[in-house]
Amino acid sequence: MTDTRIAELLDEWTPSYDDRVGDWERVAAEARLERIRGLRATPLRLGAVAAAIAAAAALLLAWAFNNQHVSLVDRALAAVGDGPVLHAVLRGEWGGTLVDLTGDRRPIYGDNEVWFDTRSGLTHQIERLGGAVQGEELYKPKKPAAELAALGREYKQALESGTARVTGSDTIGGEPVVWITIHSELLPDVADGKGHEWAQQVAVSKRTYKPVALRETRDRKPGPETLQHVLNLQLIARDEADFTTSRPSREGTAFEEDRDAIPLEQAASPLGGQTPLWLGRDYNGLPLAQVYRETTSAGHQQRARLTGAKAQAAIKCSQQRENGGNCFRQVGVGSVEVRPDGVFITRGPIQWSEEQSSVVLFYGTIGDDSSTYHKDQIPLYDKPYIILTESTQASPFRRFVGTYVPPEGSVFLTAGNRTGVLHRGEIHITVEAANQAEVLAAARALMPMPLP
Repeated sequence: MTDTRIAELLDEWTPSYDDRVGDWERVAAEARLERIRGLRATPLRLGAVAAAIAAAAALLLAWAFNNQHVSLVDRALAAVGDGPVLHAVLRGEWGGTLVDLTGDRRPIYGDNEVWFDTRSGLTHQIERLGGAVQGEELYKPKKPAAELAALGREYKQALESGTARVTGSDTIGGEPVVWITIHSELLPDVADGKGHEWAQQVAVSKRTYKPVALRETRDRKPGPETLQHVLNLQLIARDEADFTTSRPSREGTAFEEDRDAIPLEQAASPLGGQTPLWLGRDYNGLPLAQVYRETTSAGHQQRARLTGAKAQAAIKCSQQRENGGNCFRQVGVGSVEVRPDGVFITRGPIQWSEEQSSVVLFYGTIGDDSSTYHKDQIPLYDKPYIILTESTQASPFRRFVGTYVPPEGSVFLTAGNRTGVLHRGEIHITVEAANQAEVLAAARALMPMPLP
């Protein structure tokens, strides 16, 4: 129905008083004449007119709503396509800040690129920090991740079926958006014994109709660290997707880290003879209290798939934000791993096959370890300290940054601002301190250690 036809109906069903606007004396006179003649407007006639007005207004509103809904669906679907494979680049809350030692700053983002086949569930994910690949996986889960199901299946279905509901307006990165709830359900929480509404929401740009973010909510409150920015999203054909991987999966890999105290004279040994960097024998009142050789090992352990009631119970335990450990113990499963492709328990010894070494310089206070019989000396982290960890490899074993290498002359500050990562010559260095200012000050003060 067109706007013109709706206007015509309103004209037909309602009288026009355009020629009497402001002529109140004539209106009053005609009213008196009607009473004299005994002619009164009947309730039936007035009711019919009111009903006609209401019907026309409802018709107009329904027509406008339906057109708006069709426009939203058409434009939103046109913005992402209609293929069976989701290709998306999501940016989460992880990452950090790159600080030039002269003071300039710029953000470094952590991104996750994914191809997700909405029919088979096959998933290819690549995780990057500052463009450096941190991990890559190709797998077929029993149940897709919530954000992939939301963008690849539920978003489109909710728009087409009309089950999507607008939750509110917002601004994300300067872009006006509408939050749309595309899926919600009532989930029990073992912690309080109550049901809570969990929902998956997508933020759609009011300007482009494209998804720009997604998040999870609990009882209508955004969940911590669940916001992800949508940098790119398309539903593409199967032959346009990338379901190949260029590196072996580390799924199921076990890691172990050991530290052994060594003399200062051996500090270059873990670095293959390269000269370590240090802050001198003391720094800002903090003595060089201990030097360690840190060894990180990776290995694999035999895994068996867990099914049935225990597997379902383990999945529920893994979904708890609190008391997860107690939940697993109550279920009666020991070393269990809940992965996208199922639930697994580990068996047998770990076969260690990879090993990397670092040197650790601890500036601060050491004291007795009350948990050991011999009262071993350990760093006291409740007192001021600076920790330097140095290696010759930018490997996926490195904490906080993996294979990301900041350009020389700058420091990468991780999200907590208590850890900085930098690169000098052949040495990769991690600086840990109480706050950002101390991290940057220590990074600027680094100098080559004199070797014996």
